[in-house]
Amino acid sequence: MNSRLLPLTALLTLALPACSEATTPQTDAFMRGVDVSEARDAERSGVQFRDLDGQVKPALQIIRDHRYDWVRVRLMIDPDGRYGLTQDLPYVKAMMLDAQKHNLKVLLDLHYSHWWADPGGQWLPERWKGQDTAALSASVYDYTRGVMNELAAQGTPPDMVQVGNEINGGMLWEPGRIRNDDMTTFATLANAGTRAVHDAQPGTPVMIHIAKIGDADDTVAWYRAFAKAGGQFDTIGLSYYPMWHGTFEDLGDSIRKLKTAFGKPVIVAETALYWDTNEKGYDNVPYPQTRQGQLDYLRALTPVVRQAGGSGLFYWGAFWSQSSRWLKADWTDDDASRRSLFDDDARATPAIDGLN
Repeated sequence: MNSRLLPLTALLTLALPACSEATTPQTDAFMRGVDVSEARDAERSGVQFRDLDGQVKPALQIIRDHRYDWVRVRLMIDPDGRYGLTQDLPYVKAMMLDAQKHNLKVLLDLHYSHWWADPGGQWLPERWKGQDTAALSASVYDYTRGVMNELAAQGTPPDMVQVGNEINGGMLWEPGRIRNDDMTTFATLANAGTRAVHDAQPGTPVMIHIAKIGDADDTVAWYRAFAKAGGQFDTIGLSYYPMWHGTFEDLGDSIRKLKTAFGKPVIVAETALYWDTNEKGYDNVPYPQTRQGQLDYLRALTPVVRQAGGSGLFYWGAFWSQSSRWLKADWTDDDASRRSLFDDDARATPAIDGLN
């Protein structure tokens, strides 16, 4: 059966692949996911990931053994290898094959950028500079469809696609930047990506993902404005980091109001918390920055998302461990390593079971 031809609710129900004998199968459609974008880079640089018992295993085998059913993988355009950004198409194709080998569903995160795409920056690829809206829209479409076709050709089409990453202020700046609350050009560009996904693989759900903003009404207002500008989406994705995005109560309220307003699945596409003291000086981290605190955070967050009607939860930066082996950066702190799911010995922290 081709799951891409099913409604999203059915896809989520079918998304629970058979577990190994060492694990207990999950029995509901709630998506438990991990962003594994750094895993291949780390492993090929010599990092040996270890399970809770110290046993060395392939990265995605550890994820599967701990009852996750989804992984998230980002795809960059012409990345230069700095700060963990090596995820070009050949890299992602290899990750997709690895996910398939371990019977994991994939959320493909299209950044449309060589650098981190987030609320502070949406970087127009060099190859697309100077194009007007029509030409840029065509470039987005052709690129997206080409990616989808290549992945399908090797037998690993993604199960869900994220068009843009944390696109609160639009995408592909400057042309696609939201100015004076006008989302027209931005929506045109985003729709080109969405249309390409649907044309290449009918029924594949497309996520529009932002970092949670303000209170619930602000978050709903953003999606209303996007829809009013003609923006299309099948799934809503939110980043939620408690040091930046408010309380659990705020998050639950946002999920409930988004579900009411749009009737679409709402997924927390990114979250993380510290197992060791953060390197940024944050003093508003709501749980102790310890291994137990990291686990307690996820065990408290998961029911908040579920009870509000959320459809899933993904952990970001899970394999950001021993980065001195693989990270090329222009700064010295490595805050992301303090909130990965593997410690400095590349051994899983207890929080690897926090979404179960």
